[in-house]
Amino acid sequence: MTSSSHTPGHEPGTPQGISPQGVEARSELARWISGAGVFPADRATLLARAEEQNAPDSVIGAVRSLPEKTFTNLAEVAETLGYGKEDSGQG
Repeated sequence: MTSSSHTPGHEPGTPQGISPQGVEARSELARWISGAGVFPADRATLLARAEEQNAPDSVIGAVRSLPEKTFTNLAEVAETLGYGKEDSGQG
C-alpha cells in the first residue's frame, strides 16, 4: 500500500497550506509587485510599485487594503491578504 504525502482536499501541485485560489491570487500579486530590490517594503512602496506597473484594479485594491507596516517578502504580503501560508510540511 502506497502512502500519500498530501493532505485530503489538497490539490497536487499547490503548496501545503495554500488553496489553488490562493496560489492564483499570490501569483497575480507577484506579477505586479515583485522585482529586484522591492522588499522590504511598506504599503505605500508596494502601492507605488503596483501603480507604476499598471497593475489591474484588483491588485491595486488588495495592496491598498494592507495595513501600514513593512513587509519582508511577498509571502508575508500574501499571508496578510489571506491568500494562505505555505506549510513547511513537517508533522
